[in-house]
Amino acid sequence: MDTWDDYTEPTEDERSARRIVALAVTLINARQPLSTERIRSEFYTELGYEAFRKAFLRDRKRLATTGITVMREDLPTGQVGWTVDATSSYAEEGAISSEDALVLDCLLTPLASDPTFPYARDLHIALTKIDHSFSGSVVNPFPHEARKRNRQLERIEACLSLSCAIQIDYERSDGSTTTRVVAPLGLFPLRDTTYLVASRIADGNLEDPHVYNLDRMISVSEIRGTSFTPPENFDIRDYVRLPFELGESLYEATFHVPQMREADVREHVGMRGAWSSDGSASYISVSVADEDMAAAWALAEGVTPKQPQSLVSAWRERIMAFLEMTINESA
Repeated sequence: MDTWDDYTEPTEDERSARRIVALAVTLINARQPLSTERIRSEFYTELGYEAFRKAFLRDRKRLATTGITVMREDLPTGQVGWTVDATSSYAEEGAISSEDALVLDCLLTPLASDPTFPYARDLHIALTKIDHSFSGSVVNPFPHEARKRNRQLERIEACLSLSCAIQIDYERSDGSTTTRVVAPLGLFPLRDTTYLVASRIADGNLEDPHVYNLDRMISVSEIRGTSFTPPENFDIRDYVRLPFELGESLYEATFHVPQMREADVREHVGMRGAWSSDGSASYISVSVADEDMAAAWALAEGVTPKQPQSLVSAWRERIMAFLEMTINESA
């Protein structure tokens, strides 16, 4: 595994690219304008005021070439604030005629109804957004397995509301199957899949909760006459996985979390990650099963991976790709 010793200092171009991406993500995610001083203290700490003013102006111009317009806004405190101009930066909602929607229905319904097409469910969702009547099409867009999962989900939800135990026949990742009696504690969706958090019941006691993929549940049955008391400290947020955590863990990764992003990251990660601080910065360590997705998550959340080096490299590549796109679009 890579260690802190593998970390290499970024070049000036890389630092600039990181700063621009982090600035864009933070401004887009901000619920209110950010003051000049807050932006300076977060992204331009090493620069004097005049150097900061020039660098911030350059960065705003570079963001404008990518379609992100940063505008000035006076704050009630008398300070100068900055925010993304939604009118010029974000696309307005579009509309197509009913005739065009019908054409898309006719052309794409066969694919959206084909259980062998890997993106059938995504395509169905997209078509439903375009044409609300699509969900009532004659051709059922959900294959048999999806309908079976829906029935299992309803059964699990009913047992959840009654604090009733269930028996599940479950397919492990290696293809083998197991039968377990569990106490369902909560459900959460992730990437078009539903996950169950449940505790195995042994000698009348609840073991530590585990996360189960409903797609791997062969059958679910209620165990009548049984009941359980959920743990007092149970919180579903402690078990909700980020996309890059799903699967066999590759390594434990550490991310630097800016102060203005810490509350949102804590909300997403819950109590699973190990938080630490060196007095001036906060860090979160979480398990990574998909490195490319972890790099994408870091970019989207405005956090910086610190280790291992392979993740740092994947994150850098995404930033440099963004910078190259910016240069090409502004040429």
